[in-house]
Amino acid sequence: MKRTEYTPEDFRWTRWDAATITKMPADILAEKRGCYEAIKEIPESERTFENTVFAIESSDYKNERVINAIDVLMNVSPDPKVRDAARVAIEDIQKTMIDIEYDEKIYEALKAYAARKRVLEGADKKLFDDMLRDMKRMGFELDEAKRKELKENYKELTGLETQFLKNINEYNDAILVAPEETEGLPEQYLKGLARDDKKNYIVTLKYPDYFPFVENAAHAAKRKELFDKNLKKGGVKNIAILKKILWYRKRNAELLGYANHADFRIETRMAKHAKTAKEFLNSLAEKIAPLVRRDLHALAEEKRRILGSNTEALAYYDIPYYLNQLRKSSMKIDKEKMREYFPFASVKDAVFRSYETLFSVRFVRGEGYPLWHEDAELYRVEDAGGDCIAQFILDLYPREGKYGHAAMFPIIHGRKTLPEEGEGYVAPLCVMVANFNKPTEENPSLLDHNEVLTFFHEFGHVMHHSLTAATYGSQSGTRVERDFVEAPSQMFEYWGWDAEVLRMLSRHYKTGEALSDAMIENLKKTEHYMEGYITMRQLVFGIFDLRLHMEHTEHDDPAALYNEIFARYLGVTLPDDAIFPAGFGHLVGYDAGYYGYMWSKVYAADMFTRFRSEGILSGTIGMDYRNKVLEKGSSEEAINLIKNFLGREPSNEAFLREFGIK
Repeated sequence: MKRTEYTPEDFRWTRWDAATITKMPADILAEKRGCYEAIKEIPESERTFENTVFAIESSDYKNERVINAIDVLMNVSPDPKVRDAARVAIEDIQKTMIDIEYDEKIYEALKAYAARKRVLEGADKKLFDDMLRDMKRMGFELDEAKRKELKENYKELTGLETQFLKNINEYNDAILVAPEETEGLPEQYLKGLARDDKKNYIVTLKYPDYFPFVENAAHAAKRKELFDKNLKKGGVKNIAILKKILWYRKRNAELLGYANHADFRIETRMAKHAKTAKEFLNSLAEKIAPLVRRDLHALAEEKRRILGSNTEALAYYDIPYYLNQLRKSSMKIDKEKMREYFPFASVKDAVFRSYETLFSVRFVRGEGYPLWHEDAELYRVEDAGGDCIAQFILDLYPREGKYGHAAMFPIIHGRKTLPEEGEGYVAPLCVMVANFNKPTEENPSLLDHNEVLTFFHEFGHVMHHSLTAATYGSQSGTRVERDFVEAPSQMFEYWGWDAEVLRMLSRHYKTGEALSDAMIENLKKTEHYMEGYITMRQLVFGIFDLRLHMEHTEHDDPAALYNEIFARYLGVTLPDDAIFPAGFGHLVGYDAGYYGYMWSKVYAADMFTRFRSEGILSGTIGMDYRNKVLEKGSSEEAINLIKNFLGREPSNEAFLREFGIK
């Protein structure tokens, strides 16, 4: 089916100024109201799937690309006025949209269609079933007073959550490091740091500054200083905001008849119940606890060996540093030396070629497209016949005010066209955002191996979004159960460990040489290095998130809860004034859902078994995966997608085997 190809004219939104964005909510909201009014006017006796179910589904189609574009600019625009205007516009749209969507007559229209008991199948049935369920979850079965309270609470939540994320994105802090305090820091890294008028190095909390510093700086006091600042990211104001967010979430769950916010959120996911997610995390934590103790003991011993002292205890700010030192001494791997083999251009080319081979597509750079910053690049995704089936934008270097993590932001979701759009399929469009080192005239952009894995991971989301063939936008691409959404991307991280792929993507930035067999062998030995500690750290995030949304009260301190969980499961104490939750952006969007990171990893490991046995760059298996998983989106339950691809019931054996657990 012919897909849309976007022209430079379609990217005028990338240059919207603050005044333009400020005017947009009124038109967006008027369009939505008009769609709903048309649905409500249809007599009950004439209700059909098309004029009711699909009409509700498609009422967002014209607006979503505009809303998503505003959201992207809120996260990536270099202009603070644009970011602020976008934030205000998003808040305005979300709050007023709640008023529009809390329309009893729309719910009555859907129930009137349901009463006709039409037989639906496949994606149509799932769309209807999910829509009816979601409207019930909006509180339409509640009395008027409770509905009103629920609606007002959601409005308050919208503003609080937006402000919480804004405070993280725009939080700026740094330490000053004198030249004599730089022992252990690579020369290449130091060259990339800004300096003040006294020639001190300025080390910020942005990823390319922060992680190499805490992993390599021998100066313990400076490591502690930077680490402590990172534990206060977002600021104390975000703790106050978080407490309000938690109160509103808990109250809304109670209004809807759920025990807590976690039960409400998880009902629509693979796990179905908060208890199931909690038991999953606790069971895994129990299994790997001995591995954590082993890993932390090894790090403490490494610290004592290096310092020549038998009395030095392992501190929280020591872990990344001694983890790196132990890797160097025991596994013959120097992360910073390894960077020299991963120049960004080479990595990008190899990632592209891997996905092209697997999915029979080609990525072609688009020239002449207006974008928001010179660092951003646009690409076409072409199928085997040369037709454009999707487009994506890469924005991969840090700058002030930009989203600070790595993520894929959707702009246009793939779907069938509306009648007025002509016959065909709307091509997906998305943005991949990351914060890799930016190249300069003197220094190339060199990635560490974890950043290589990040590229494979996030680009997996781009492919999931781009290769969709789902009929409906709400079932398109990554719009799957939240505890499955990471699985396809987590699976693609395995490519970053494969010897064939490593030879393909490694090119020493000076000599052009690929990694030697011996270097690859040493690197592969680190695949499960400190797996106990690293996995437990993810479990700590998930356990904290669930406890926050299952048993936390407005009188409790989220930071104290996190510190308690961190100490219990990792055996290391954080400072009393640490406020890590203030900077934990996943509490918005992944609320009561961070367990899904490990949950989906189980399925990722299992799905990868086919590639491991049949060929990691097999186009045959790749196309099978594309057809049975990526193209489907949520038009089918995730568990069925996994079963269809594997040809059997899924298992946790492959995942546990990585820990040496049978």
